[in-house]
Amino acid sequence: MRKTVAARSRRWMLTGLLLLASPLLHGEVLQVTGSLWSPYVDGDLPNGGLAADLVRTALNRAGFEVNANIETWSRAYEGVAVGVYDVVPAIWQTPAREADLIFSNPYLLNDIIFMSRRGVLVEYQTLSDLSGYRIGVVRDYAYDEKFDSHPDLIRIANGHLIQNLLLLRQDRLDVVVGDKWALLHEISRFMPEDLGYFRALDKPLARRALRLGVSRKNPKAQEIVAAFDQAIAAMREDGTYDDIVRRHTAGLAKLPERR
Repeated sequence: MRKTVAARSRRWMLTGLLLLASPLLHGEVLQVTGSLWSPYVDGDLPNGGLAADLVRTALNRAGFEVNANIETWSRAYEGVAVGVYDVVPAIWQTPAREADLIFSNPYLLNDIIFMSRRGVLVEYQTLSDLSGYRIGVVRDYAYDEKFDSHPDLIRIANGHLIQNLLLLRQDRLDVVVGDKWALLHEISRFMPEDLGYFRALDKPLARRALRLGVSRKNPKAQEIVAAFDQAIAAMREDGTYDDIVRRHTAGLAKLPERR
């Protein structure tokens, strides 16, 4: 989900103790920007959210100081593309984005699912099965190339995931698409009493790899990505990675079984 910058004007800082510093990059300050996407990037969550926490920890271990702020997605991406910012912490890789960014290895996997209302039976095996349904999407998101370009789907774009969930609850949408943890976070945070009204379709749309993106305008982009990947690998080995994921996902709602 994204919320307006005015509603979240305070900056979120990804700073901390420098560990395992590389002599080449030690102490370098990276300008990081991203859009609000709970539970991944959100200044109201502990350590800025799941993705922000993983990225902060990895970059600190790699020897960086990080100065970060939240923008709208379009401004954040444009800023990284032109080199005003160095890094976007949570992004999906697409061919178009490869012209602007160098991507890390995946550090999280996003399960992109469809959600309907209780009692509305949507049989989905292929995208054509969704023809005729009103599908809520978030504007400017790249879900899946085949889904995004399918000519027979009715995609209704809104600015925030919670808007789509409210419209689904009000029978003004038939299906909502989104990241599983993001959907569960929004329901847990804003609509806990309505949890029983939602059902996840059995088949997910896609599994997307979440990555760090570094601006190609930064002359050390390749070194930054390599240092980040190395730090994430070390965090997986010593248990830090699993501890961070557990802290940010343990309290999320569980959807009822589909009936």
